[in-house]
Formats: sequence, C-alpha cells, structure tokens
Amino acid sequence: MTDARDHDKLAEVLDGFPIAMVVTIDADGRPLAQPLAMQQQHHAFDGDLWFLTTVDSSTAQRVAEQPLVNLALSSRDSWASITGHAELAAERHYIDAMWDSSVEAWFPDGRDDPRLRALIVHADSAEYWDTPGAAVASVISFVKAKVTGEPMEIDTGKVEL
Repeated sequence: MTDARDHDKLAEVLDGFPIAMVVTIDADGRPLAQPLAMQQQHHAFDGDLWFLTTVDSSTAQRVAEQPLVNLALSSRDSWASITGHAELAAERHYIDAMWDSSVEAWFPDGRDDPRLRALIVHADSAEYWDTPGAAVASVISFVKAKVTGEPMEIDTGKVEL
C-alpha cells in the first residue's frame, strides 16, 4: 500500500509540469511519444491526469486501439513516470472544465468543436524523483555529494494508485 505522503508528494511534483510526453503504442506495438499540455490547473490530482485533444489526432487514434499509456514528465529538478489507462471522453462537461484561453491556439475552432475530446489518463502507478528545493539547493547537494563521495540527495517514491 502506498504511503499518503508519497501520494501528496507526487501531487506536489505534478504541479511543476505544464507538459507531459504521452507515450502510446502504435499498431505495430512500438511506443510513440507526443507532448501534450496538462490541464491539471482545473482540479486537484486525484489519480487522473487531464488533457485536451481531437478525435482525429494520432494520439487519440492510438489510444482508441490501445489505452495503455505512459506519461514522462521532466523539469529542471523533478521527474515523473506515470503508467495508466487512457480514456477519450466527448462529454461537454469534461471539455468545458478544461477550457481556458491557453488552449485556444491549439483548438482554433473553439470549445464547441465536435472533434474535441478530453483525454483522461487514469493512473495505475507512478514513480517520481525530486531534488531538494531550488536550483541553488540542488547545486549544494551536488557539491556535497562530490566532496563526501555519498550519492546526491534526491526525494524519490513509488505510488500505486
């Protein structure tokens, strides 16, 4: 069973990622990754990660064939890998919940575009790595590791969702 602190830490780490590389499986069984903007700002992390796409996108087509996905997330000092099952939802309340001015450039036909879909990834498990604090703290930790010969301090955890 996952410690609640690990779940909370994962939620905290996820706040720092505006973009995820969504890895899907193609018809030949090969993994393919595409960047998608996360739409987490509209609700707290509860095990689901939200994205907007269109039904005719290559990502949506692969998810329709094989819903198993991985999300790879990276920032300057944090990383996460999340495995789950993706769902494409056409319900307007999902799309309306995620719609804001930041997505208009990607979907010029607006929120009423009949091709719009909510891509909801229901996470099964996750692993995260987070260095301590800001960039200065990371540099200090790196120098300390070099001087002492001990591994660099990093906060890591596995979460079953």
